[in-house]
This record gives sequence, structure tokens and C-alpha cells, in this order.
Amino acid sequence: MLRKIFVTLFVFLSFSLKSYASLGSAINDAIDNTGLGRNSVISVAVKDSDTDETLYSKHINTYLNPASSLKVFTMAAALDTLGEKYHFETIIYIDADKNLYLKLGADPLFTSANLDTLIKTLKKVYTGKIKHFYIDDTVIDKVYYPDGWAADDLWPNSPKVSPYIIDNNTVTVNFSVLKEKNDIKISQKSDYKISFINELQISDKTNIIPSLNYGENSGIVSLRGTISGDLSKKFPVLDTAQFFTCKLRKALDDNGISYSKPFYQKRVPENAKRIASYRRPAGEVVSYILKTSDNFSTEIMFKLAGGKWAKDRDEYIQKAYQTKISSSSAGTLENGREMFFDYYKKAGLITENDKINLSDASGVSRYNAFTTGWMADALVYLNQNSKIKDYMITADEGTLTRRMRELSGVLCAKTGTIFGVSSLTGYLTSKNNHNYAFSIIIQNFGVRSSVVKGLEDDIIYGIYFAE
Repeated sequence: MLRKIFVTLFVFLSFSLKSYASLGSAINDAIDNTGLGRNSVISVAVKDSDTDETLYSKHINTYLNPASSLKVFTMAAALDTLGEKYHFETIIYIDADKNLYLKLGADPLFTSANLDTLIKTLKKVYTGKIKHFYIDDTVIDKVYYPDGWAADDLWPNSPKVSPYIIDNNTVTVNFSVLKEKNDIKISQKSDYKISFINELQISDKTNIIPSLNYGENSGIVSLRGTISGDLSKKFPVLDTAQFFTCKLRKALDDNGISYSKPFYQKRVPENAKRIASYRRPAGEVVSYILKTSDNFSTEIMFKLAGGKWAKDRDEYIQKAYQTKISSSSAGTLENGREMFFDYYKKAGLITENDKINLSDASGVSRYNAFTTGWMADALVYLNQNSKIKDYMITADEGTLTRRMRELSGVLCAKTGTIFGVSSLTGYLTSKNNHNYAFSIIIQNFGVRSSVVKGLEDDIIYGIYFAE
């Protein structure tokens, strides 16, 4: 631990004692010292975030994959569409025939505890016998994964993006290694069970490789690989609707509300009365996304915002032209894309000549293509016209934990990592109180990711201490 502290202190003092002639030479020195520029594409854009002046540029017009740094820009557009005061709401309604309706709200952080709170509220205001209990699941579509998500990004590594959301759409599975019997016991406490074919071997290392056996419809998961000791592991559920209704029935039972019929899907009628709800501010979700880089929550919020954008557009057209149109206001990725491009076109940041490609909201897709020049321009715009910076993490926080600790409070950034790509995008106030917007993408590197992250850190230190 002491050695780690001394190394960090040495790096920091090395930068503080070195006097750079310019910001440009500081960045160039950092790049040259690693040698990564010979085999990788390194793109860096630095702007004065107050004046919009370009202070450094390297390959800023080369289209590259931004990885999770993309979340800053997709969430800024989503937050603008939904509004700072927007709340995700999971609502229970009642109609004239005493039927109940649960309107799903696409709350990415909705938990079993939140559902229990909602049902407790219901019990206070409704004591009659439930005739039918319907679920309105129309808030977003049921396309589980965006285009361009590679096979190893899908189940069982990523929860399904669905209107049915609870506990991150995952269950905990416990593994117990009985070495004296050379056996492995698998147990699940959740009412929703996953069927496993256990082909694990006991070893001195753990490397569990799950896969769908006979396809998704079979609901059977094969477990191959090795396990060294007892552990708990989360698995995404295969049927999100069934998982949610299992949780709903348990919440009703736990609160003494009797209902034994199935939960059918049905839209909330216009004359239904709202009787209970659970609310979560949009800012809480954005903070969580930018701190943890959670892809699941990002895609859900982007779809939801896309649906609101499409609804607002349809209502405007109908009012302006005094005509009814076929509504296309569903919460879909396509509507999210249209929202994104509309937002940045209005900002003057996207023209017909731009070749920007947006395939998902979270930066997982290999099809995404952006330039650091565009990203730095967008950061300057967002600094003056959005509050997204307030939700970004600083040094030694979230995905920046144990990185650039000395810059805590003066650095606001978003990391990005997929195989062969690393990025860092955000804002920095330098030692001389200059405000910068920066975007870094390093692609096609063949070294350890720690080396690439080290270069990103060195570039930021170089900017911070540059004269």
C-alpha cells in the first residue's frame, strides 16, 4: 500500500516539476513516451470550454468508436427531452369496473423493495377484491438488444432491455463446492428459477462459462468451465415478464392482498383513476449511468426519451396541420436516434456532410462512429446549454476509481472501454484555472489496457500542468 502511495506521489511530482512550453508539447511528450502512436490510432481534441478555441488536435476528423464515452452525449439529449424535473413513474390505476392496471414506467433502477413500497401504498387506498390485475407494458418496445451488439455482449453477460424491469433483471445463483464429495451444489432463493446443466469442474481457479443450451426458448443454461470455491453469481433472467410477475405476486402476498388470477397485458383506459405510484427523479438515473457506465440503464432511458420526443413531434404536427396522423411515439431505439440527431442538429453540431453513426446509446456497438473533434465541440456546447456536467464523475470515483486522484474536483469525465478501444472524454480545470473540454480515443492497440489508460492519464496531467 505504501509503495502504491509513493509511486502515485512520484508521478504527480514529476509532472508538477516539469515545465512545458505549451499544452501541445505536453500531450505530444505523453504520446511519444508510450510509443503507442506507432501501432495505434490516437485521436485527441482539446478546446477552451469557455471560448470554443481549439488548443490541440490530433486525428480529430478520423471516425472512431467512442465506446462508453458516448453516454455523455446520448444522456444529454435524453435529459433535455425528458426535462430536469422528469420522474420515472410506476403507477397503479383503477377503472370503473374495479380492475387494476400497473403502468410500467421504464425505471431502470426499480427494485423488489420499490415494488413492495408501491403495493403497500395500494393497500392503504384500496381494500376491495381485485377483479382483474392488468399490466400496461407499452412504455418501451420489447427489442432486447440493439443492433451491433456482439455475441459476447448478449445473454448471459447483459440483462435484456425490456419494459419489465426489476432488480436489474437478474437473479443471484449460489454455488457451493463440496470438495470432499467432489460435487458442486447450485441453489437459488428467488421464486424465478433458471434451469442449469452443470458441467463445471472443481479446480484451483474459477472460470464459469454459461451458455444457452438448445436456444433461448428452452430456458436451459449450460455451465461449463471451472470453480474453485463457494461463490454467488448474478445471471440475467431469460423471461423478463415472468420474472416481473413473480415479483409482483410475491409483493401482493407479502402484503396480504389476495389475487390468484393471471396478469394479462392491457393498456390503461383513458377513464382510469390513478391510486398509487412509485417515483424516481431522472437525475438519479443519469448519475448512476455516468458513474457506473451501466449499459442496461442507458438503453432503457434512451428508448424512453425517444418515445417522448416522438410523441411531442406527433402532437406538434397534428396541432400545426389540424390533422390526425398515425402515432409513432413508441419508446424505441429508432426514435431515440431521431431524438439524438434532432438535438445536435438544432445545436448546429450535425450537418448533412457528417458521417456520424449511432447504433446504440451506451457505446457497446462496434458500428458507432464519431470523431474527437465532434465530441469536443459537443462538450463545449453542453457546457453552456446543458447540466450534464453536474452528473459526471470526478477523479477517483466510479469508473475512474484509483485514477488521477490528485485531480479530484477539477476533472469531470466519462471513460469508455471495449476490446481494442479506450476513450476518455470530459472537462478539466487546469492548475492555472483554464477550463478545457477534451476527448481522447485510442483504438487498435495491442498492449495491456492499463498502458492505454496510463497514456490517457498522462495526457490529462499534461493538460493540467501545461503553461
